[in-house]
Amino acid sequence: MVGEIWTYVATKPNNSEETKVRPVLIIGDDSNNQLQYVDIHYVIISSSAECGIYDVLLEQSLAKKLGLSRKSIIKTTKIYTGPKSKLGVKIAELPASKKEEFIKKYQAYQDNLISKLYL
Repeated sequence: MVGEIWTYVATKPNNSEETKVRPVLIIGDDSNNQLQYVDIHYVIISSSAECGIYDVLLEQSLAKKLGLSRKSIIKTTKIYTGPKSKLGVKIAELPASKKEEFIKKYQAYQDNLISKLYL
């Protein structure tokens, strides 16, 4: 599951009553945390956002190969936790080269956040 692209029923940030099915990249879960209910950790894949320095671009040809409708951006800065029950269908496995790029950019983003915590 980790490293896979799935559809997810996400709540819209500006209206908790409204939902949108969107592609997400699964980056973890808490199945080994001895909890009764398993949550997943995911990042959003957007086809309308700009690509920031920490984001991973999926060019049109790769996006289509993966089952996405158009060029998309994996938003490493948009990290969420939600119930596994909101997962829809598996779309694809992220290719190894893009996983590696994601890991590097995600680590850089996390390092940037942590560095700001130091006094």
